[in-house]
Amino acid sequence: MTNGINGFTRRRLLQSSALLGAGAASASLLPRWTLAAGESPLRAQSGKTVYFRGWQYHPEIVQSNVDRYNSELNGKVDYATVTGDYPQLMEKNLIANADLDMLYANPSFCVRYFEGGWLATPDQLAIGKEVADAMYPNIRDAWSYKGKLLGLSYYTSTRGMIHVNLEKYKSAGFDEGQYPKTWMEFYDFLYKIRDKGEKQPYLPAWFNEWAGISWAYNFEVLNRGGMLADPETHKPMLTADGPAGQTLEAWKKIWKDGFVPEEVLSYNEAALIDAFRSGRYVFSSQTAYDLRELNDPAKSAAVAGKISFLPNQGQPWGSVDGALYLMTSRKRPDDVTEDVKRFVSWYGYKDQNGKIAVGRRWLETSMLFSAYKELMESPDAADIIRKGLARPQDYEPLLKIYQTANYPKGVWNVVWAEEFNGWLKEKLSAFLLQDLAVEDTVKETNDKIDQLNQKYKI
Repeated sequence: MTNGINGFTRRRLLQSSALLGAGAASASLLPRWTLAAGESPLRAQSGKTVYFRGWQYHPEIVQSNVDRYNSELNGKVDYATVTGDYPQLMEKNLIANADLDMLYANPSFCVRYFEGGWLATPDQLAIGKEVADAMYPNIRDAWSYKGKLLGLSYYTSTRGMIHVNLEKYKSAGFDEGQYPKTWMEFYDFLYKIRDKGEKQPYLPAWFNEWAGISWAYNFEVLNRGGMLADPETHKPMLTADGPAGQTLEAWKKIWKDGFVPEEVLSYNEAALIDAFRSGRYVFSSQTAYDLRELNDPAKSAAVAGKISFLPNQGQPWGSVDGALYLMTSRKRPDDVTEDVKRFVSWYGYKDQNGKIAVGRRWLETSMLFSAYKELMESPDAADIIRKGLARPQDYEPLLKIYQTANYPKGVWNVVWAEEFNGWLKEKLSAFLLQDLAVEDTVKETNDKIDQLNQKYKI
């Protein structure tokens, strides 16, 4: 959604933290207000403005959610959409102690904001324990840092699951009982399906954006049982004879054998989806929410009703993707801070009726999943999700993929995450285009992680 931020030094981090230290939000729970009969504890009390900023994704939906809160619960929430390099602009606002009370962030940016001293974490909310317990364990762990859950659920998904064009797959003479169970089996299977006449059966997620080829490497190494860096110490963990090197060997082989169109390295994510919806490919690494668009006759006429996915048959596919709602720790009057807590609780979890209303709306409008089990496992959610699938029976396997997806915590939940991600994207493209050696690429990646750990004194 955004580009990475460079130049975030430890000195700057400490300076920023010092500037904002005096403005840390109160860690108290919501006060025990004396309420009129039937009045919600989520009702705003201060009469002052709460500032909420988001990136450019359906701002009309966000604004209508905010309007509902303001109308029904006496809110004074000011929402605006931010254009440009969103995380960098948010960081500047946080450093400056600007009018910013709630914002979006991807997990890798959350860690930067936390280390800057700019976040008030959900344990400071009255619902703090409840909301943490309500999340799937793998999501809660992915969104936690130094023992703290960093924010509430905006959306989650699984990026890198392998979508299947059922029509092309079955026309080649295969049935679902022959689905590959692991990445190793998958690459072997590509040669079998080529023998049936499919010259380029696979469209990998090697596109040229921050969530492209570098993420594809992360999730494949994880799915194979490896990791790029230790999730706690962030020390490099790649070996040429392990999952990291095996992934590169597999990539090099199918690249040299012409299985992958070279232009994929210049695609953005939209182009990747467009290429798969053309009907040219049997398989493609895509994101779970793309299933809805790919199976929609109005948007994907060539493949609608034909796109399923490889199920989890022992090995996970892809990795956890998503974004959080964050609450800032800027200096403001205590009564305004309490109103911020009320709004964050209402928007990021349950409304005054006890419903995960905002999360359900994102699920219904965009097939954006939620971290909350209560919503995702409800009959209502099942009905919504099934409408976006090729077949109703795909719902349970999809939920299993989602519940078991990996997360590259070692290289994402660290202040240098986006700096490394940018470097890795360029290195992996060069690995394919310049035919770099596997051993050298693995060593350079380990060396880069070591350099970043030294730079940030980790």
